[in-house]
Amino acid sequence: MNELISISEAVDQGIQRIRMPRWANKLDHLKLHIIGGRLGPWVYLFAPFNKECNGRDPVPIPIWELDSEVKAYLSYEGPLPDSKEYKGAVADTLMAVWRHKA
Repeated sequence: MNELISISEAVDQGIQRIRMPRWANKLDHLKLHIIGGRLGPWVYLFAPFNKECNGRDPVPIPIWELDSEVKAYLSYEGPLPDSKEYKGAVADTLMAVWRHKA
């Protein structure tokens, strides 16, 4: 298993996308806003369920809402939001919610 890193370590290593291994959906991840080698004021949560529960994907999160020193993340190496796999997961999520409401 990969070693867990903090947000600060990810920035230092130039890693822009990270995820917590405990997150249920393997496509959920954070994109770090790195400006000039430093962490910007926002991170962006990408998750297929965001469209349903938040009305948009990604959802911006102010960095001060997260502890950037806790070693709880892995580098995200999954499909990017513009990939067929990610878009398919979004569509599947919306269809499942629609079926549940029907």
